[in-house]
Amino acid sequence: MPSTAFEPTSTPVARAADLPLPAPGWGIDQARAALEAARSRLPLDPGPAGEVLGLLTTVALAAGAHVVKVYPPGTDTGHLDRIHAELAGSRTATPAVGRCVETPHGVVSVAPRLVGDLPVSWPELGALLRTFHDEHAGADVGQWSPLSRLDSQLDVLPEPDAVVLRSARDRLLAELALVRSELGIEVIHGDVSPSNVLHDGRRAALIDLDWVALAPREYDLASASRRFRAGELDRATYRDFCAAYGHDVMGWDGLPLVDEVADLAGVAFRIWDCRHHGRDLDWLAAELPRWTACADA
Repeated sequence: MPSTAFEPTSTPVARAADLPLPAPGWGIDQARAALEAARSRLPLDPGPAGEVLGLLTTVALAAGAHVVKVYPPGTDTGHLDRIHAELAGSRTATPAVGRCVETPHGVVSVAPRLVGDLPVSWPELGALLRTFHDEHAGADVGQWSPLSRLDSQLDVLPEPDAVVLRSARDRLLAELALVRSELGIEVIHGDVSPSNVLHDGRRAALIDLDWVALAPREYDLASASRRFRAGELDRATYRDFCAAYGHDVMGWDGLPLVDEVADLAGVAFRIWDCRHHGRDLDWLAAELPRWTACADA
């Protein structure tokens, strides 16, 4: 596959405005209210939604054979509908059924539910990811926009601290424009881990498709390489992941930069998460020198 360059766009699909973070106090009660307000326009059987399957920046609720996912108010239904329409009929993912519904309490989508808690190994994920990439090559899902939420995540910081992290973001994105992909700029999942795969004994499929975009395929593979280098995956598991996918990203020139992008995204999310849940930011002082050096490099 020819080497291709990634060119960040000033008008990406996955902007912070498309997938806003929830305001303080938004959560399960608001998600249930959104579901009830949208129910008549959703392809759902009668009956209440039950178990809370996920709660972070969105709320996922079990509803019979479906999963209801509720996003905070202000989420762009066009962004979500575009992804789900392009992935419709997927064998390797669980796109929503029908269009998302906007309510005053949040935006609601419905997807098929794979019932079962069978664990998925990293090698199994490697095989699934390769099939997902190949199955959806050419899908029109819009361009990747890394660190698109950073400004909103930093708005609680003193301005000098925010400037450091924003400056690091700007340098990383400028350098990212020069990186060439060995695997091509194609559809990626954008948040790869075994926790974003469900397996019901017959079929494994990727869930949480909000950040699907066109990007270097290597970005999805870098998730496993970071865990290997951090000691979370042993050498045999990582080797088997690479064999299952058919590529080892460790030799890619762009890997250190992509790792920095992922690390900064993690710092920005941790800042938001701490503030959202009333936790201290005393850990941030130890992080800032790294990003000051990054911005000045």
